[in-house]
Amino acid sequence: MNNISIFIEPSYFGYVWLIIALIFLFAEMATPGLFFFIAFAIGSCCAAITAFLNYSFMVQCIVVIISFAISFWILRHYFSVMWKKRVETNIDAMIGKKGIIVKTIEEHKTGFVKVEGETWSALSQKGVILKQGTVVIVVDIKGNRLIVQGE
Repeated sequence: MNNISIFIEPSYFGYVWLIIALIFLFAEMATPGLFFFIAFAIGSCCAAITAFLNYSFMVQCIVVIISFAISFWILRHYFSVMWKKRVETNIDAMIGKKGIIVKTIEEHKTGFVKVEGETWSALSQKGVILKQGTVVIVVDIKGNRLIVQGE
């Protein structure tokens, strides 16, 4: 007889594992962006299945550890792939876009460029004068200014 069975009837181990899984799911909901506790919840659900199949408590503990490790590895791999596929948004998406100078950019002074229908303040990359109507490419961003060069 296991020491744990002194406190809990062995036929209830499956329910205990399910309660532990719920606790981990609530912890997951309380910590946004981590996706750490969900691996423990998956492990606890797997242990609940082994408990309902009447395996020993030792086997249940081994199943928790193994299923936690596997689910953690799968989740880590999935999210590392998702983070690499990051979509550029806002001003970062402007790099590489073409625009037209709407106010001449003087040497080392700010002018304006229209990119995808929006007007942005801009500087010349090499400090050269870019006249109104010149087609340019956005090569960098400094603060809220686009750094452009002639096409």
